[in-house]
Amino acid sequence: MKLEYRDTREFIPVDVDKGIDRLTGEFVQADAEAPKGYTQLPKCKFCANYVEEASFKGICGASTQEPKFMAYGDMTAITCEMFEAK
Repeated sequence: MKLEYRDTREFIPVDVDKGIDRLTGEFVQADAEAPKGYTQLPKCKFCANYVEEASFKGICGASTQEPKFMAYGDMTAITCEMFEAK
């Protein structure tokens, strides 16, 4: 699976378009392909409980509330106890 820099732990965002590669110290584009071996950042779009309904927006299927709460696919899920990697 190809990862973009913005979806890795090795990316430090500077703004919405670019950031710093934590391993090389170089500026990189956020949507550029990350080198192999970089670690995938837990995000809702990578969770087995996330159901995408529209581009970049979906529902958290693990939610116990009714209706299920809305989630953005790019939300970081590092502290989410319901995160299950796909």
